[in-house]
Amino acid sequence: MRTALVLGGTGMLAGCARQLLGQGWHVLLPSRTQPLMADDGPGRAARASISRGHRPTWVRADWAKPDELAAEVADELQGRPVNLLVAWVHTSYRAPVLTAVRHLLAENAPVVEVHTCGPVPDPVLPHPTQQVLLAHFTHETSLRTSRAVLEAVERALEGRAPSLHHEDAR
Repeated sequence: MRTALVLGGTGMLAGCARQLLGQGWHVLLPSRTQPLMADDGPGRAARASISRGHRPTWVRADWAKPDELAAEVADELQGRPVNLLVAWVHTSYRAPVLTAVRHLLAENAPVVEVHTCGPVPDPVLPHPTQQVLLAHFTHETSLRTSRAVLEAVERALEGRAPSLHHEDAR
């Protein structure tokens, strides 16, 4: 089973996480609190099913403690690699968090980074990276946001060249 690590997947990336689940991905959602759509937490042997797939796996995380976040994710992975990383991490935590999870990624695993303000920084990881800049972002634009991120995920999984895409979410 392919595994996706979705950083920031309990908020505006929840739609992306649901789509990946529907496509049969095992989705890990690190966050401080357990999202409603996730299972009962790390280390659970039995995963409850929901329509169109399985629940994502919640992993307790704090962006301010990137090494602990990576250790919790590694514990849940039990040696399996992450095949896709989708990340929407505040700029103050971005580099430390992405660097901390780097060793968990499969070789050449694609990365999708989501940004809400420019200028867009260079990718942190030496992996093929699709970047999405969401212009005019608001919480009411979640459908368009989800679509833009999913399009970037598709480009990443198809092995397209790394690129930056602007999405006007108005």
